[in-house]
This record gives sequence, structure tokens and C-alpha cells, in this order.
Amino acid sequence: MAAYGRIPESFIDDVLLRTDIVDLIDTRVKLKKAGKNYSACCPFHREKSPSFTVSREKQFYYCFGCGASGNAVSFLMDYERKSFLDTLNELAGRVGLDVPDTRDPNAPVRESQQPLYDQLEAAAEYFEQQLRSHHEKDKAIAYFKKRGLTGQVAKQYRLGYAPPGWDNLLNALGTSDDSKKNLLAAGLVVRNEQSNRIYDAMRDRVIFPIRDFRGRVIAFGGRVLSDEKPKYLNSPESPVFHKGQELYGLFEAKQAPGKLDRIIVVEGYMDVVALAQYGITNAVATLGTATSTTHIERLFRLVPQVCFCFDGDAAGLKAAWRALESALPAIQDGKGASFLFLPTGEDPDSLVRKEGTARFQDRVQNEAEPLSDFLFRHLGEGLNLDSQEGRSRMAMLAKPLIAALPDGLYREMLLGRLAEITRLETATLRAAVLDTPPIPATRSQPLSAGEPPRDNSQGYPDLGYEGADENPSRQGYGKKPRFEPRQRQSRQPSFSRIQTVGLPEQAVRLLLQDPKQAKLTSSAELQEMRLDSNSLLVELVRLLESSPDISTPALLGAWHDTELGDQLTRLAANEFLTPHVGVDMELKGIVNGLRLAAMEAELRECTDLETTIRLKQAIEALKRASISE
Repeated sequence: MAAYGRIPESFIDDVLLRTDIVDLIDTRVKLKKAGKNYSACCPFHREKSPSFTVSREKQFYYCFGCGASGNAVSFLMDYERKSFLDTLNELAGRVGLDVPDTRDPNAPVRESQQPLYDQLEAAAEYFEQQLRSHHEKDKAIAYFKKRGLTGQVAKQYRLGYAPPGWDNLLNALGTSDDSKKNLLAAGLVVRNEQSNRIYDAMRDRVIFPIRDFRGRVIAFGGRVLSDEKPKYLNSPESPVFHKGQELYGLFEAKQAPGKLDRIIVVEGYMDVVALAQYGITNAVATLGTATSTTHIERLFRLVPQVCFCFDGDAAGLKAAWRALESALPAIQDGKGASFLFLPTGEDPDSLVRKEGTARFQDRVQNEAEPLSDFLFRHLGEGLNLDSQEGRSRMAMLAKPLIAALPDGLYREMLLGRLAEITRLETATLRAAVLDTPPIPATRSQPLSAGEPPRDNSQGYPDLGYEGADENPSRQGYGKKPRFEPRQRQSRQPSFSRIQTVGLPEQAVRLLLQDPKQAKLTSSAELQEMRLDSNSLLVELVRLLESSPDISTPALLGAWHDTELGDQLTRLAANEFLTPHVGVDMELKGIVNGLRLAAMEAELRECTDLETTIRLKQAIEALKRASISE
């Protein structure tokens, strides 16, 4: 979305005006005339009956099955997985226009990250070169050979070597102030705040470059070759690297020949590379975090099946259950997940070398446990399902998990299975599930801030890298609860859903600081947003409408000895201890969040195409306006 701030909106509109969305989509998805609109089976999820509708009049598409929607730009971005700028260039070329290189002089200019990408690429080339030419390369080569790797696989994954020493990379690439700045931004070098000394982050380690979906190097993982701890280092977050969104090996998996219909999620870099050595090129690994819903949604855009491959010990079972919780909100009809638990003492690297390619693939195909089986097996452990108490406990444990699933046939099937286990009517369970908040989806979150730092720098401060054990993804499960309505799965990744929980209370807290800001909304509008007419926010705004000049003390006195007054007093006590600045802008953002949530709630209940298009356009307009503000 950054391009909107750099390319005039008038040009984008001109491109869209000259583009016929029906012609554009029809070249990729065969459309059939359906009244004044066109329809097809949705290209973004599997279905037998067409629910994907395209309006030539509105130049808009919408899927009533999965919620995919947008204009010509968003379709091409999602369908061909292109960036906004690449998409705009293609559409502009189709209609004989050139994308201008102009900027709004009054708009903030987002700094280009290209120098950072260039620095990361240079670092990858440096590490590759050290693996070929450094006088201590033999121990790195010996390590890779011990793991059964060939030069071809090392080249495919761009494996490298960071030699021992404090400033090898710094001396090679940090030749200017700008280059040192970029090395610091990427976490490739670290500054000691006490001595102001800059030193290499990766030392005496084999290197695993991490690439994004376009093949650009965005970060690195390093495995130690000595007894130094931690065994693995992972690049810290940077302007181009967000570990909760990226997966090691995904770019390479997409480049492999043949049809990609399943992704295997393993726990470490070497697992990915070792499987590739044996011809299994569809494996990926997370990067120092637990598997998130964001990870799984990204995989499901590429393949219908995801297999999680974990050790069969307690740690592996724990990681598998967290992956299951993350997968539930992402599983639409036609998508599936399974779990392969390896024999004790084995990991994918060791097992594929011991058993060979065919046997490992057989395990994935035929021995992986379907998500539904794993879910009910795990929940039933320790329960006596022959007793009413045990079956009741099972139903209670399963409710929030099934509630996290998107509405559809798969959820109905799990409800049916739960009904068999608990001996309850499916309708009874359905009513109970629909009244249950789903488990929080695990989104892209950094590692837990409470994780103790690791001393791995021989007296220097922590590198800012996330230390890991042999398999980095087993470390640092950081999770932030996030409850989302899942009746319809959105395919628009550019915006997170506005969370309504807590927004009314936040608005009240801000109005207590500056009551005059009540002008930003009205009690009538708040009631139209389906806020309870007796809610604290509605009542407060109603009072401020009738008495716009009332002071905060007088406001509190107006409801003295009432329940609402007690609530206000508690909130006011906190606010006066932590005064805010910029109340107007913060409150405006909250009001826009409430408006957006109200429109999205109306959209989820809408079945009329015209109304749906109107709502989607209004939502996008509000999001655009919020960004510009």
C-alpha cells in the first residue's frame, strides 16, 4: 500500500477506468454470463457451485463463499501473487500508460529499502565466497558433508560460512557510513553500546540465507561449528524481515519442478535442506517462532494440504498442538492439515538418511494423522468417555476449538464427530459452539519480550538475535490473543481487522480527558453501529451533545451514585495519572475503527450483491482515508 503515497491516485483511477475487469478475469478464470453479472467457481478456494461474481458495471468482484473481493488491481495481486507496483505496471502497460515517477511533495516519503536489500545480497555472496575460499572453510564443508549435502544443494539454498573473528564481514562490506547503517539495520553487525564498538553478529557458523517470495535475501540463520551457545542464531526483525510472516525454504519450494500440492512444515533449517538433498523439495521451516495463523494462511494460498512434521517427544507434541490451534482459523473447505510424529530420537534429517525418500514420503502420505483425529485424540487423553462427566468435559474442551473454524462443511463434520463422541445432538453442539468465543488466532508476533537474554558474545551484550537450540523454531513461542469473527474468511491481506473489543472503553477514557472531542461522532451513529443504547460510551456522548461545555468534574457529578458514574470514576482515576496528547487524532482513529467494524459486521450478514459492493467500497474508502490521516 505504500505505493499509494507515491503514485497519484488519479493515475490509479485512470488505469482502473481503462481496464475491463471482466476481460481481465476471463483470460484467467472462465466466466459465464449470469444476468447482468458474470460468475465462475472461485479461483481462491475450492468449490463445486459458482459463488464468484463479477460486475462489469461496478468493475468489482466478490465471492460469497470465501469473501475474496476487490477490483482489477487486487485480483491480479492475489491471483498471480504479485506486488502492488508490479501489478500496476502490468495493468498500465495493457492500456498503453506508463506509471509516473512522481511524488506528492506534501506527503511523507517512505525511505526505499533497496539499499538494505543490496546489502543483504552482498552479505549472502560474501558468506558463499567464504565457504569456497576461506582458509578455515574445511570444517564448514565437513559439517555439510557429514549431513549428506552435495554442492548442488548448497548452491540451491545458497549455503555459506561466516569465518571466526569479530570484524570479517564488517571490514568486507562496511566500507562507508551508509553501508554500516544498513549492516546494523539488518542485524549483520552489532554495536556495543558501552564501548561503541561494532562487530560481526555471525562468527564461525555455517550460514542459511532466508529469502522472501521474490527470492530476495532478507535475513540469515547461522549454526555454530563449535561448542558455543546458542547452537542457532536467527536474524532479528528488520524493515524487510518479519519472522512471523516468513518461512525458510518457501521460495525454493515454489521454484522446484512439478506440481506443488502439499507443504511439509519441519522444525529447522537442516531439516529443510536435508529433505531437499533426497528430492523432497516441498519442506519449509518457521524462523524462531511457533507456527502462526499468518504462516498457515500463506501456505494455504499455495497448496490445499499442509503436513506438520514434528518429533514425537513432549516438545514436539506441544509444538504440534500450537500449530493445530493456529491452523483452525485458516482451514476453509477444501483445505486440510495433518501431523506426522517421528520415531523417538529421529528428526527429518536423520530419518530420511536412514530410510530414504520413498519411505519418508510414504509416512507423509499414509501415516500422518489428520487434524481432526489429532484434535479429538489429544482432547480425549485422560478422559473417561463412557461417563457423562468425561463426555461433558470433552464437549467443553472442544467448543472453543471448533468455534475457531470458519463456517462451512468442515466445521459441520467436526461437530458431527463431536456429537458421536459425546452422544449429544449436533444441533445442541452447534448452538453451544456458536455462542463460544474462538481460541485466539496466533498471528505474526515477535518472540516473547519476557524471554531471558542469552550471553553468546564472550563478554559483549546480547546480539539482538533470537538464540535457539538445534531446531530454531522450537524456541520462543510468543503469542498475542486476537479474537476474530470467522464466518467469512477474507483474502485481503493488506489490512488487519479492526478489533472492537475495548474500543468503546478507549473512547470513553479519551473523552474524559477532552470532552469537547465528542463532536467526532454522535450517539445516533454509535447506536447504528449496534452498540448497546445503554452503553457507557453512548450515554456519555448523549450527555456531551446536550452539554458540550461541561467539564470533566461536572460530568462525573452528573452520574454520581449511579453504576455508570462508578465506571466513569474508575476510568477517570487512571486517565488523570497518565495524561495523553493528541486526543483528537487518537479518538478519531477509534471512531473510524468502530465504523469499520460496524460495516464489516453488516457485510458478513449481507447476501445482496449490490449492497455487498457498496459496503466493500465504503470499507476500502475508510481504510484509505485512515491511512492518509
